[in-house]
Amino acid sequence: MPWIAGILVVAADPSWRVVGEFKAIAAAVVANEPHGAASLMIEALLADMEGSTDPDEAGDGKSKEELFGVLEQCGVLIAARCNADEAKDLLAWVLRVARATAEARSEGGLFGIGGVCVSEDEQSALSRIDAAISVKG
Repeated sequence: MPWIAGILVVAADPSWRVVGEFKAIAAAVVANEPHGAASLMIEALLADMEGSTDPDEAGDGKSKEELFGVLEQCGVLIAARCNADEAKDLLAWVLRVARATAEARSEGGLFGIGGVCVSEDEQSALSRIDAAISVKG
């Protein structure tokens, strides 16, 4: 889930800085990964997703819209399987990874001068990610 969110941020405003953004995804996933019961819940959610997805269809070649759809499915699973505290922790983790990706490199400007921390396209992606994974109900 956090990897998908990070990739959607990168895809929202692609640039030559993509390597730094992918490093930010990896660092944020590891630094913010839930532990204990939340970690076990993530494993259970992944098992549910793997059981409902054809492995040959997963991952590569998905459009941004399809990836947002995957995040929506994650939100539905979280709502069904998690209590309010677990859901809050998992969703916050995904959003921290997405935000760290967006803030990895300044956008615009010249040689990093005069740029913005998060571009409008990245901010739009962050808002869509938040809406996609928000627990409904």
